[in-house]
Amino acid sequence: MFATPESAESAFYMAFEARNLDAMMAVWASHESIVCIHPLVAPLNGRVAVAAGWRSIFEAAGQFRTQVELVHEIRDADQVIRVVREYLVIGQETTPRPPILATNIYRKDADGWHIVLHHASPLQVGGSSPSDRTTPVLH
Repeated sequence: MFATPESAESAFYMAFEARNLDAMMAVWASHESIVCIHPLVAPLNGRVAVAAGWRSIFEAAGQFRTQVELVHEIRDADQVIRVVREYLVIGQETTPRPPILATNIYRKDADGWHIVLHHASPLQVGGSSPSDRTTPVLH
């Protein structure tokens, strides 16, 4: 379905912005060994748990806008690891929230490239710690 890891990543963030669970899960590999780790929460293992996590995020907030900046990449023939900074604007906010550092791992299988791991974590910027934050972290 996705000819390159970059096209899978683009589809991942487009599904995120559209809050489209079907489109989001189409980017994920079909096997049960996938893992998604949203900021400050336990890992979600397997397709059912990953889908439930995204459903919860999509239902909890309004519109998302994302900007993604590549920080680092490790590329093999059938696996690509991309470390990115995610800048999120949620709902009616006008400026991005502090960046989130995410690691996305893509694997190539018979159907093309799919994400097998997404691990997002707050990127400490400035003087406040995550416990000082008054706005909940949604992703």
